Amino acid sequence: MRGSSITFLWPYIARRRHWIVGCLFLAAVGGTASAFSPFVLGHAVDELKKGVRLDVIIFYAIGLLALSVTVAVFRYLLRMLTGNMAATVTYELGQEFFQKLLVLDQKNYAFFGRGDLLSRGTMDFIYIWRFFSAGFQMMLHSLVLLFVGVVLMASSSLPLAALVFISLALIMMVQIFNGPFLERSFDRVQHDVGRLSAFVQEHLGAVRMFKAYSQLREVVEAFEDVNRAYARSYTMFALRSGLFSPLPGLVVRLSAAVVLGVGGFMVIRNLLTLGELVQFVVYLNLLSNAAIQMSSAYERLQQGAAATARVAEVLRHEPHVKDLPEATEVNIKGSVAMRDVGVRAGGRWVLKDVNFEVPAGSTVGIVGPTGSGKSTLLSLIARVQDPDSGCVLVDDRDIRTIKLDSLRKAIALVPQQTFLFEMTIRENITIGLEKVTKEDLEYAVNTSRLVNDMPQFPNGLDTMVSEGGSSLSGGQRQRTSIARALVRKPKILLLDDAFASVDAHTATQIIQGLTRKDLTNGYRRTTFIVTQNLLAVRHADVILVLDNGRIVEQGTHEELVELGGLYANMYANQHRERSNRLDDAVSSADVQIEDTRREVKTAR
Repeated sequence: MRGSSITFLWPYIARRRHWIVGCLFLAAVGGTASAFSPFVLGHAVDELKKGVRLDVIIFYAIGLLALSVTVAVFRYLLRMLTGNMAATVTYELGQEFFQKLLVLDQKNYAFFGRGDLLSRGTMDFIYIWRFFSAGFQMMLHSLVLLFVGVVLMASSSLPLAALVFISLALIMMVQIFNGPFLERSFDRVQHDVGRLSAFVQEHLGAVRMFKAYSQLREVVEAFEDVNRAYARSYTMFALRSGLFSPLPGLVVRLSAAVVLGVGGFMVIRNLLTLGELVQFVVYLNLLSNAAIQMSSAYERLQQGAAATARVAEVLRHEPHVKDLPEATEVNIKGSVAMRDVGVRAGGRWVLKDVNFEVPAGSTVGIVGPTGSGKSTLLSLIARVQDPDSGCVLVDDRDIRTIKLDSLRKAIALVPQQTFLFEMTIRENITIGLEKVTKEDLEYAVNTSRLVNDMPQFPNGLDTMVSEGGSSLSGGQRQRTSIARALVRKPKILLLDDAFASVDAHTATQIIQGLTRKDLTNGYRRTTFIVTQNLLAVRHADVILVLDNGRIVEQGTHEELVELGGLYANMYANQHRERSNRLDDAVSSADVQIEDTRREVKTAR
């Protein structure tokens, strides 16, 4: 996993070769200056052993001060450069990640899960940034310091330098061996973070339901299970990481004890000067810090590699619905047809052998029992998904040969579950459009009957909407979504049960506005209306009746009623229910009138 992660990041790094060269230069100067400090200190001790002279003290003091300033300045510059590189790389990676999220389809979202994608787009980017900003510069500085330090130690005493080198090599080997385990362990932590994020996101949106059904305790217990899994995986990572974290310091300190003993013996035998022994002891302390930094940097490398692998998995994931090589831009007029279309889901046919054809400018009603495939049919026209068999035609062309951008600019889909952003009503309607004329906006607001609610909005269309549109009623949210679709002047309008939260009278007004033939809106529009209210589509040019994924009837309202099939039965049942409700309302009114009369008589 680690190799593929580094390979994936290489293009982002390679674009900034001058930054890499700059980092290497700064690390080389800063690390070398840091490595030379013990060397200068050792020579100062040997010189002072010959006799204390002020000029010697000043010379070596200035030398150590100059090295310290050099280390501080170049480490600061290195930190700034790596921080700049981290910000730039994560910015570009984040842009690509978000753009990828926008083109992924429902199957991709079902594969990853929205909460997991949220975790990948936030927490994982933090660990990638941490590696570049801190881990990278620590690793470069420590490598230079270790290399130059060992070389300078070898120039004084090869046996002692070999001892230190063997100790450091042992540390590196253990860390490299442990690296893949750390990465897999951290990948598990991030996976559980994704589950935790998904749980919170899903359940926060349903707080009112949990309160209404007294399920708060059950939800807390379910969260506790998910949270416990995250705590368990993070504990395992911390234990594995903590098991090896003290190793560099321990090995270096053991080496220091050996070096002090062996070095002291060599000083006694005049094989080593006192200054060189001091130099070795200071080196060991310096290299101990460098080894600890290397350990920390290596841990960040594992975390960054695991995080990069998770981000790369999303970026490499191709959407199922995408432009074919032969796809072209098309000026869509609006005729729609399906030829032997079938869609499978969960091992069964959601749609099967669907065939119809409607000319541009038609109004099409789609009705049928719940689960008959009505919403799936609309998703095929919008190419939210592709059929498993057959083909969908727009203007007599297979929809897959039309570029998605061209197709979706000509289609507007209004789902039953609407979403509004935390902005004004006007901005929610015109979102994504650079310029909207006053006439087009008025047409959209009037036709959607959102104009009926203007007295309720304190600032009219400039009234702020809360997150998700919670400050508006369900009907107002749906009508705002309808206005959002109409202002785009689509050639094909898809209404997926978009009147579920709208009262029957207002829904009738909207549909009458949508099905007008006077073309006052200046263009012809093909409209598909999925609804359970048959009265809403009785004036449609054609009505498609679905049952068990098949079109069992199609025709006008009058033709289907006369046919006496499923549509006629559904219409008769709805007519009977409305008559019963009317009778109940009349009876209730009669009772109230009689009660009032009795109260009047009693009062007299």
